[in-house]
Amino acid sequence: MKQRLINRANILIVLLLTSIWGFEARAQEPVVSGSLSKDSVEVGDHFDYTIDVEVDIATRWIPPTYGKLLTEEEAKKLDEAKRSISQYKEYNDDIIEVIEDYPIDTLKVEGRRVTLRKRYRMAVMETGDIPFVPVIAYYAKNRDEADTLFSRDTLRLHVKSYEELDTTLFLTFDQKSGGIVVDSLLAREKLRDEGIYTQKDLPFIFAEIKDYVTYGAIGLILFGLIVWLAAWLIVRYMRKRKAMPRTLPKIPPHVVANKALVELGHRKLWQKGKFKAYYTALTSILRTYISSRWDVGALEMTTDEIIMALRDVDMPSASRTDLITILRTADMVKFAKAEPEAEDNEENLSRALYFVENTKEEDKARYAGKQDINIETNIED
Repeated sequence: MKQRLINRANILIVLLLTSIWGFEARAQEPVVSGSLSKDSVEVGDHFDYTIDVEVDIATRWIPPTYGKLLTEEEAKKLDEAKRSISQYKEYNDDIIEVIEDYPIDTLKVEGRRVTLRKRYRMAVMETGDIPFVPVIAYYAKNRDEADTLFSRDTLRLHVKSYEELDTTLFLTFDQKSGGIVVDSLLAREKLRDEGIYTQKDLPFIFAEIKDYVTYGAIGLILFGLIVWLAAWLIVRYMRKRKAMPRTLPKIPPHVVANKALVELGHRKLWQKGKFKAYYTALTSILRTYISSRWDVGALEMTTDEIIMALRDVDMPSASRTDLITILRTADMVKFAKAEPEAEDNEENLSRALYFVENTKEEDKARYAGKQDINIETNIED
């Protein structure tokens, strides 16, 4: 009795393990389905063929390829697999043209199951009903060879016949029904007699595209000439512009002087004990300003000569006094090696700034738009 119970328990365990193994195998097996963006098209029309695969995340699968993308061995295996399906109607893959092969998209992820989509943009070059059976190759668990998995449903694409495209050419009176119907025999004869074949069987005739090639070549040559002429004109213009002398705008003397005085103040020469260099630079700036402002050769004149040259110039008396003070102090520093007090040095720089500001030429029309010009003024120590 005890042995019998043990045997029954062993049988139950085996059945349970078998059920679990079968459930796991079914859970890992992919589920394939497909769809067509259109159920009816004309010859050469584009349509989308989509294959959806629900598969375990760790299962490797391979979507189908078409036409010349298949190797000879792959094409042979695919043909054998097609013939194993009773409802499958054999057709030639050459009638299908793959316009674009899109990458695989992920639609949904639930736990270990993931839903993926493979999409193709296609065109069919023959008429009739074309069957599509969604199919993939996948590697089951613990298997080195790929298995082929087909969808349970066959998709059918109806490619309209020539009779459907233009029925007015093939109409006839049906005596039985007493109405106008399409005569299929007449359509086939008319198409054959007039040399209308499917697109892939048409022979290549250069004469049909001769005019397009001729006009295209002429247009390409003319376009090239236009581009060359435009480039030549641009290069010529750039060279001429580069060769043209550029007349720089005249900088107002007071702008040059003010910039130089500010730069001199930043150099802090007298603070470093360089009194002679400081006053030499200060008087040089003022002499340059006077020469430009009143057309006086102040750069070669002595202090007394400058004072005499400006005697008849109309300027504020305070400005004239400031100029004389600066020039006399500079002479004492340069010739008598005097060292003025810090207050005097700062005051003389301020006097120079006020002198330039109070004596500058007011001519807005002459110097309009030229106040922001960058001026480089170099002062030697």
